[in-house]
Parts: sequence; structure tokens; C-alpha cells
Amino acid sequence: MNASMKLRRSLLYVPGNMPGMLQNIPVFEADVVMIDLEDAVPLVEKDAARVLTRNFLRFYKDRNKEMFVRINPLDTPYGTDDLREILPALPDGIRLPKADNPELVERLDTLLTEQEEKLGLDIGHFKIIPSIESAQGVLNCVETARASSRLVALAFGAEDYTASMEIDRTKSGEELFSARNQVVWAAKAAGVQAIDSIFSDVSDMDALRAETMLVKRLGFTGKSLVNPRQIEIIHDVFRPTDEEIRHALEVMEAIKRAREMGTGVISMKGKMVDAPVVARAARTIREGIAFGLVEYDLSDEVIHGKK
Repeated sequence: MNASMKLRRSLLYVPGNMPGMLQNIPVFEADVVMIDLEDAVPLVEKDAARVLTRNFLRFYKDRNKEMFVRINPLDTPYGTDDLREILPALPDGIRLPKADNPELVERLDTLLTEQEEKLGLDIGHFKIIPSIESAQGVLNCVETARASSRLVALAFGAEDYTASMEIDRTKSGEELFSARNQVVWAAKAAGVQAIDSIFSDVSDMDALRAETMLVKRLGFTGKSLVNPRQIEIIHDVFRPTDEEIRHALEVMEAIKRAREMGTGVISMKGKMVDAPVVARAARTIREGIAFGLVEYDLSDEVIHGKK
């Protein structure tokens, strides 16, 4: 599967300075685990966290999930040291915090290329997920999302964003609406996934579900999280329903008949089936296939009406 199309519904942060949690990573059912060397690690433990992370990644060779590492910002004394220590242990990619401008992504791309050359890896082996965490980052996120071919997703960090805006984060989330939309627009325009911020109250599962449903409607395809207990709800929300899959299959069969008749539109149950409807149905079916919920041979000729 293309790296940009992999399931990334849940991206679980695990502190890099906690050996007990690192040991449990193989049993966590998140799609992606992000070992955190930044916010979760005190300054006095940065060196130890790097070593623990490197050793864990070297040990954990038979991986059942993607492994990203959130490094420290590149404009701090710790970011390049993080890369130097952990890249030889071959994480799948890097979560870049505080990606305020595209130049930071370009700099990371260059550093990753240098390490790939040293390690004898194909150029582009390491992927990037930049995190948009400030007002400046939101303003620049369209360019940031296009700054490197390594990008597989664009993430939003609400906690730092609200701090940069000098506002409080609320459970209802009105204060995040514009920024979330901007991140989604940038991700969709660049053809990468959009990952929403953490929901920090791990005791309020109803509010977590409500927020996840909201961001799904906005266009986000996944969500960062801080506690394994949140995984099940996030997966449930992002999973296509049986009704959605059934409708998508009906749309594909209808447009298949239309193509056979030499037209690009057809009526189904009194509603017009045209190109945008077909594109949405194809996306739902692809998600269903990725989740193992349906088997279907999607044909580009049927979807787009050309060979």
C-alpha cells in the first residue's frame, strides 16, 4: 500500500523516557505509535530517552504498526541529536513538532537524505508528519504541506496552537474551527492525510467520541492520542459503517452501468450519480478495503470513465 494511503486513524504518543511503556508498544492496537522525545521528556532525560528509543527500535524488528518518532524542534540543541541517534534504528518516519514554516520541513528532508545516504537506504525511506501548532504554522500550512515528497500527513496540535493564540481550549472547540479547516484544506490540496490533535481528558469518552465525529466531518482522517484507552473509540468513529459501504457499492454498480451505456451520469433511487458522488463512493470503498470490511475490485476506468 502506498505510504500516504495507509490507515492512520490513531497515532498514539508514548514517552521515550519510560521503558515500561516502550515495552508495551507491540500490544497497543494503534495504527501508528509515536515515541515522544519532545514534550513528554524533561531536559535532563533527553539523552537517556534517545538511547532507550534507539534500543527499543532495534529490538522491535517485527513490527505490526508504523513507528514514528517525535523529535525535538530543529531550532533547539536537541533535534539534530535526536535524528543522529535514532535514525540508524530505522523508524518509519519523523513527527516534526512546531512546523511553523516550510523551510523547517525542507531542512528535515535534507537531514534525512544525508542519513539515508550514510545508511545505504533508498532516498525517501523516512517519512515526515509535520505538526501545525501555532498561528504562524496555520498561516503557512499550505506551503508546509507541499514542502517535501516525504510528507504522508499533516497534523494539528491544538494545545500549542491555543497557547500561541493566548486563548483557552474548550471541549466544544469553537476556538479551533478555523485552524482545523485550514489544516484540512492544506492536507487535501497536497494529497496527504489530515491528523487532528489529542483530546487530553482521558476520562471523558463521550466528549472524545463527539470531537472525533466532528473532525471526521471536517475531513480529518485520524487523530493523535495520549492514552491507549482512547483507541477503540477513535477507530470506531473512523471506520466506515455498513450502510456507508452498501451505499458506495450501489453507486459503483450504478456508474458501471452508466459507463456501459456510454454516459457519465445515471439516476439511482431518484438521485443523480455523477463524478463527485462516484469519487466519494470510491473513497468509502477504499477505506472499507483497508479496514478489511469489504472486497471489491475498484476500476479506474469505471471511476473516471476513461482507460
